[in-house]
Amino acid sequence: MTYQRIPLDVVAMFTKEGTFTPKKVIFNDEEFDIIRVKSVRKYCPPGVGCFAPTEYTVIIDNQEKKLYLESNTNKWFSVKAI
Repeated sequence: MTYQRIPLDVVAMFTKEGTFTPKKVIFNDEEFDIIRVKSVRKYCPPGVGCFAPTEYTVIIDNQEKKLYLESNTNKWFSVKAI
């Protein structure tokens, strides 16, 4: 199976301690609120070229979604099977 990276705009809240939490995803000019972050881990999805991204498992519209952040480029993305 082949996967494609889907670039995303993400709105995050930064704390005074220097941590952050993604709060909203913007895709195709639509905004989607992140209800909850379920987990955070270092993980690269198979078949996608990336360098040590952090995977965020989040709840959007009562559905579990995976978001990825590459810390070396500060770019957010998701993946879909093609």
